Amino acid sequence: MDLRLILILIGIIVSFLTLALIVTLQVRRSVKKGIRTLREMSIGSTSHVSIEGVIQSCPEPVKHYLRKAIGENKRMIHFASIKQNGEFRTSPDGDWSPSRADGHYLATKPGFIWKARFGGSIIPSKIAWLELLDGKGFGSVKFLGLFTLLNPSGHEADTSLLTRYLMEAIWFPTALIPTNLLTWREIDSHRAEAVLHYGSIHVSAIFVFNDEYDIIEITTEDKYRDFRSSFEKSKFTLKCSSHAIVEGMRIPMSVEFVWNLSSGDFSYGKYTITKIHYEF
Repeated sequence: MDLRLILILIGIIVSFLTLALIVTLQVRRSVKKGIRTLREMSIGSTSHVSIEGVIQSCPEPVKHYLRKAIGENKRMIHFASIKQNGEFRTSPDGDWSPSRADGHYLATKPGFIWKARFGGSIIPSKIAWLELLDGKGFGSVKFLGLFTLLNPSGHEADTSLLTRYLMEAIWFPTALIPTNLLTWREIDSHRAEAVLHYGSIHVSAIFVFNDEYDIIEITTEDKYRDFRSSFEKSKFTLKCSSHAIVEGMRIPMSVEFVWNLSSGDFSYGKYTITKIHYEF
C-alpha cells in the first residue's frame, strides 16, 4: 500500500478517535452539570415525615412491601447513585450488546441523570444519556459517540422519564412512600397502582408483589418508544429479581426491560446492579 495512503488512513483514524474522545468528555460534563442541578433541586425538599405513620395509611400489599424494603432503619434516602452492567438490543431479533450504566437519582422528588455506553470496545458503539430535571425530560443517543440517532424531548420525554423515575424508585424505596406527589390504590392482595404527578404530568404504574411482598413486576402504559421516526405509547414491563439488602434497603438487584407489543413481548435490556450508594 502506498505510504501516502497509509498516512491518510492513520490521520482519519486519529481524527475520528479524537472527535469521539471530545464527545465523550462533553457527555461527562453534561452529566456532572445535571447532577449539580439535581442537588440544587433538592434544596428544601428533605422530608421530615413520620415514616411509620405514612406507611400505616398505605394499601395492604404496599404497607408490607415498604416495611420490608425500608427495614428497621427507617431513614429517608436523599440521593442514590447506581452502577449497572448488562446487555441491550434494539430489535427483537437483534444481537445483544454489552452495556454499562450509571444513574444518579434524587429520592425526595422526581429527578435523575442516567448515562450508558454500549459495546465492548474502547470506543463504545453508542453513548446514551437521559435526564429528568425539574419535570423536563431530555435524552440523547449517539452512534460511535458522534452521530445523533435519537434526541427525545418535549411531552413524550417528560412523560416517559417521569414514568421511568416512578418504576426505578424500587432502588431507593423511601421515594415510594406516599406524598403530595405520589398516591397508591390497592387492586388486590398482590397488586397496587401508584400514581405520580409532577407539574402538569400524571403517570401511573401497577406494581406486582409476590407472597413475600417483594416487587417482581411493574407495568405501565405511560411510556413512549421510538417507532418509525416518531414516538408512540406502548405497554411496558419492568421485571425485577435477585432481591438483596444493600445499606439497609431491600431492593431488586436485577431487572429486565420489556415492551409488550401486539406482535409479542420484546425484551430489550437486562441490567444488574454492581454498586449502589445512598445519601440519607
